[in-house]
Amino acid sequence: MEYTQALEHKKDILKCLGELRSFNYTEIMIMPAKAEDFERYMEEYRKDPGRFDDQSCIQFSTDNNFMVYRIGEDKFLNCRQGKI
Repeated sequence: MEYTQALEHKKDILKCLGELRSFNYTEIMIMPAKAEDFERYMEEYRKDPGRFDDQSCIQFSTDNNFMVYRIGEDKFLNCRQGKI
């Protein structure tokens, strides 16, 4: 999905999760969908997570295709677009 679609999807997920997010460590992030771009993004992200925001993923995507991921306890889960 394009960046604007991914951003809207992330907002929908956060709205649905509501208070559940406070019970455990989870982060909802927009990342490049292409495997090579994702790996490059994560390599840089791990060096300094604090300097990354939703728009940071744009510079790492070579095809303007993004996915929304839930990160928790060192696991990445792809949040497929669709009804929540």
